[in-house]
Amino acid sequence: MKIMFWNTYKNTSINQVICEIAREKDVDIIVLAEYQDDIQNLIGALNMQPYVTLGCDRIKIIGRKKGVEPGIQGIRYSIQIIENKYILCAIHLPSQMSSGHQERRNIVIRTILKDIQDVEEKLGTKRSIILGDFNEDPYEDGCLSATNFHGLPCLNDTLKNYRTIEGKQFEMFYNPMWSLFGDFNSPPGTYYYAGSDPKCSYWHIFDQVMIRSCLKSEFIKDSLEIIVKVGERTLLNEKGQPNKEYSDHLPIVFEIQEG
Repeated sequence: MKIMFWNTYKNTSINQVICEIAREKDVDIIVLAEYQDDIQNLIGALNMQPYVTLGCDRIKIIGRKKGVEPGIQGIRYSIQIIENKYILCAIHLPSQMSSGHQERRNIVIRTILKDIQDVEEKLGTKRSIILGDFNEDPYEDGCLSATNFHGLPCLNDTLKNYRTIEGKQFEMFYNPMWSLFGDFNSPPGTYYYAGSDPKCSYWHIFDQVMIRSCLKSEFIKDSLEIIVKVGERTLLNEKGQPNKEYSDHLPIVFEIQEG
């Protein structure tokens, strides 16, 4: 099961590029944020079907995967239940440009976690995947803190399932996006911003996937990719940054080998 995510940044002529990526990468499920092209044309071109995201206008999800049913929906997230076996939560968290952005994200994150835990308990499975635009880096509070997503960079550490802090247990996610930081990889992130703040890394990984540790044997690490080229088309500009002709974000793709 190959899954793709892309924040298409309100591009009204992006379908052709999405189709090229989906075909080249043999994608089964496509999750889109800030999508404003013609969804029916995209569905028809890829011979896919829409998945219900009623109540979450920020996210569109389509795919060729059967047996996908909507779970809990929020303004900024959509939970999909895949064959009663996998829980896919697609998100688009508050921007760092918003006033009180960290507090806003924390509120949404804790709501998402509660809903995911409720679905996990109902289905009797922990096969949960969180995917989307987190609007912060893996090392920031919303992604890393035990009171939030608790997304750790080392899979073996997450096999403990939870940490105990002040007598309270906090479940963990594995966040493989940590491994894609920096110029040992190309590109060094999914989003580029040359801000004027004293602390500025230029490159960021706002677009992420996190998984529960029980998916260890099903998550194909080598499949995780920040896409910069499809066919002869490059998604980068002449400076090697995301080409805003397409989007200010780069898409990601990964694969779950279904057990």
